[in-house]
This record gives sequence, C-alpha cells and structure tokens, in this order.
Amino acid sequence: MKMDLYHIFYLSALELNFSRAAKRLFITQPSVSQSIAQLEAHLQTQLFQRLSKGVILTTEGKRLFEQVKPAFETIQLAEKTMSERATLKQGSVAIGASDSACKYLLLPKVQSFQKQYPNVHLKLQNGSTPELLAKLQQGMIEMALVHLPIDDHLYSIRGTYSVHSAFVVGARYKQLTEKAKTLSQLVQYPIVTFSQQSQSRIYLDELFASHQLTVTPEVEVSAMDVLLACTKIGMGIAFVTKEFVQESLNQQELYEIPLTTHLKQRHIGIVTTKHAPLSHASESFLSMLTESFNKQ
Repeated sequence: MKMDLYHIFYLSALELNFSRAAKRLFITQPSVSQSIAQLEAHLQTQLFQRLSKGVILTTEGKRLFEQVKPAFETIQLAEKTMSERATLKQGSVAIGASDSACKYLLLPKVQSFQKQYPNVHLKLQNGSTPELLAKLQQGMIEMALVHLPIDDHLYSIRGTYSVHSAFVVGARYKQLTEKAKTLSQLVQYPIVTFSQQSQSRIYLDELFASHQLTVTPEVEVSAMDVLLACTKIGMGIAFVTKEFVQESLNQQELYEIPLTTHLKQRHIGIVTTKHAPLSHASESFLSMLTESFNKQ
C-alpha cells in the first residue's frame, strides 16, 4: 500500500486544486500531478477530472475520498492527542500511597500540579507497601510512595524522603514524657499501632525484638486517623511517623515520649517498575515530587 500517494490524493481532494495541495505538502505541483497519475494507474481508474481552474472528483474519486477520509481524520486526531499529551494539555497520572503518605506528602503536590496542569487527570489509590507494589506490577498505577527498604530487583527508586519515628501519647499518659523511657518501660503500657502487614508495624516489632522484647498491642488499626484518635483519647502509646503528627504535637493534642534508645531514620521512596516508560504527564509529576523531596 502506497500511503504517501493516498495522502496526496486526500489533500488534493480536500483542496480540489493541485497547487494548493502541493503547498500543504511542501512539494511541487508537478510532483502532485505525477503522484495522482501513479495512483490512478495503480487503481486503474480516473480519480480527478482536470479543469482550467483546478480539478473535480470523478464518481470513483468521490467514492475513494469517502473511504480514505475517516482514516486520515483519525490520524490527525491521534497526532493532535499526542501533541496535547506531550504539552500536558491532557493526559493522566496514576499513583499510589499509604493513607498518611498520601495526606502529608502527596496531596499538597497534587494540588500544585492540578493548578499548573488542570486538564491532566490524577488517579490516586491507597494501600500498604506490599499492596502498592503489587499494583505497580499489575500496571494499575505508574508510581507509588512506599516505605523502604524494598527488594529493588523489580523497581526503580526515583527519590526518597527521610522521616523520624516517635512514640506519642495523649493527655492521659502525659506523665510519661517527663523523663526518658526505655523500651522495656514502654511495653508495660497499652500500645496502639498499625496492623501487622504494615511496614510501620514490621519496623516496630523488629525494634522491640532487637532488645529481646515482645510487643502485644492493645489496639491495632489500619488507618492513621483512627490511630491518632485512639491515642488522643488515652487508649495507649502510639508508634508514629513524627513528621505526620507534627501539627498535633504543636497543638499539644499529642506528646512525644523521650527515649533512651536512638531510633534510626526511616525512608519513604518514590518507586516505579523497571523498564516501564512513564507518560509525559507522569514524568512531569514525578519531577515535581522528587524536587520537593530533594528540598527536604
């Protein structure tokens, strides 16, 4: 199939003038005439009737034009769509994060991105780190904010955000903040924490195990808001990411317990699957997110 000949025919049929078609194609008028002659010979039919001031389509020419017109209009629409996606006049971004990472790290950047690119559709999904990594592999999301470390054999870590862990209480247990406590002292009180599949809970269990201690939580929840609510009304000591509860600490709704044990920094990473190209919109959002992480 000689697509270039059909393209020349299509524009010539639109213009009904070989000279104007030549200008749109950036070729000479004789080249257009020669190409039309080649197509007519190939199809063994006359497509245009030559007049003194232009051309008109023959009956067969009209039939061919009606058949090729939708194809070229579809191609033009595809080019327009790709151009708009490249310039972020449209497109989509699919990203996942935990409840807390979504609220404190992701949503502020979503708001900024939407103001800058109002026609790009943002799709958000939440879940635990294992759930989000599974969604990445299934192609349900393009990137995710997850707790590190992870097995990076399948993933690319595109940026990291450092966070600090803390034990906090509500007013009922405020006396625990008056003096640094050991981990063995903390386990004597009710513990409020996330469910076992969460990375925060895994870290907490490993922390106590490294000191030959076992923690049996009184309250296990899956959502950050519920964990904080339970802690504020005095149900126990919560293990949290300090950056995510800073507002409650500032407002003295929660109080941090000083420890004799140093807690290592933890990291939240922006991850994508390896060898999976991102859309223009996703690359732009990723760039905005990593830039904010680098300014930490």
